[in-house]
Amino acid sequence: MKKITTCLLLAPLIFCVPGSYAKVYQTPAKSYQTMTSPLAVTGSADGKYTFVLSEGGQINIYKENGEQDKLTVSAEFDAIYASATGDKIWLTSSKSKKVQEVLVDFVQNINIDGSPFLGTEQAAVTIVVFSDFQ
Repeated sequence: MKKITTCLLLAPLIFCVPGSYAKVYQTPAKSYQTMTSPLAVTGSADGKYTFVLSEGGQINIYKENGEQDKLTVSAEFDAIYASATGDKIWLTSSKSKKVQEVLVDFVQNINIDGSPFLGTEQAAVTIVVFSDFQ
């Protein structure tokens, strides 16, 4: 019985071959230029948004289509984390032991070329969506 137990314990070690590595290729995908030194970076799980926290409380938001936006937060924060959809970010400060949740809402442009309208072209428009109807 002792020989069988020893063989069973050593069996997994036979299949572990030291020094076997997979070949990995590296292809630079994107590069972002910031005006101040970056402290932390995070992105949404869907890849639509990349958030770069820089010194002085500057958050640069890079969208997958190449557009850029900026947010300004307290300079105390030194790390950033994003939700899967990118509509919420968390900022942390190791010095002040603080976590702040920030809701991010992106303005969506709607193409209305050729659509009829009443009033001036520069008039403000509010769109209300009722999503609870079944």
